[in-house]
Amino acid sequence: MNIEKLLVVRDLKKHFLPKKKFLEISSAPVRAVDGISFTLHKGETLGLVGESGCGKSTAAQTLLRLIEPTSGQVRFCGTDLFDLKETEMRNLRKEMQIIFQDPYSSLNPGRRIGYILQEPFEIHGFRNKRENAEKATQLLEQVGLAPDYFNRYPHELSGGQLQRVSIARAIALNPKLIVADEPVSALDVSIQAQILNLLQDLKEKLDISYLFISHDLGVVEYFCDRVAVMYLGKIVELADSEQIYNSPQHPYTIALLNAIPSLESGRSKQKASLKGDIPNPANPTNGCAFHSRCPIKEKQCEEKTPALKEVATGHHVACFLKH
Repeated sequence: MNIEKLLVVRDLKKHFLPKKKFLEISSAPVRAVDGISFTLHKGETLGLVGESGCGKSTAAQTLLRLIEPTSGQVRFCGTDLFDLKETEMRNLRKEMQIIFQDPYSSLNPGRRIGYILQEPFEIHGFRNKRENAEKATQLLEQVGLAPDYFNRYPHELSGGQLQRVSIARAIALNPKLIVADEPVSALDVSIQAQILNLLQDLKEKLDISYLFISHDLGVVEYFCDRVAVMYLGKIVELADSEQIYNSPQHPYTIALLNAIPSLESGRSKQKASLKGDIPNPANPTNGCAFHSRCPIKEKQCEEKTPALKEVATGHHVACFLKH
């Protein structure tokens, strides 16, 4: 793996203030992302996993400045994104793209596919319509779609075909980073593998790095080099994919892995199961965020918050019982 740092995230936070109702006392902020740190290397795919509501998608949109952060730092190719003016950020966006979960809602239903694929070129100052149309046709070919899709509308395509169009749009400007936010979760299982294979093929051909967001740990194991596990706005475990799946340390990670159906008899499973729901991020408990659901908690887990510490080479865990 290339050790060049592409994206460095430090203590990123995004807290939302709930809308105040008439005569209502101000509520505490929702800590959707509460101080996460990680590094994404050039040519790497980093998985960001966890249950729905843990802050994965908010983290992705915040680090891309699609929504503004509460605090923290994000450096992309050495540039601090939060110090940039909007015009400067706009110029940099061509190197950072996002693929959303639902291709139906991320593509303009009133525009033909050809127009959708030419739009990134026009936004970033490429005005030659003939060249843009040729590039759009080439993009269709790169994602496995025939040239005649150029004149079709989104409603004429299947979910898998639409996600291919979304991927084509994302790679149009040769980005260094693509954030893939649950890119296959809305697709049939038979189509998921095709899209994952396409993303992997494009990564190798175009030297793309991915931040891959998913709640499906089975998909992440297949696709990602390293994995960060999020719980209630925090990263609780971060390691190589092999370490996460063969030697998980945090009780939450163990419980998530136990929930994956597996035909592999060789992989031993530690006993841990998830009970109850994720606590309210607007009213977090004291101590470790996971202690109310943890089967092995101790007294200190209810009183102090564990830091994310390295317990083995490249393997970081936020758990007192593993430090």
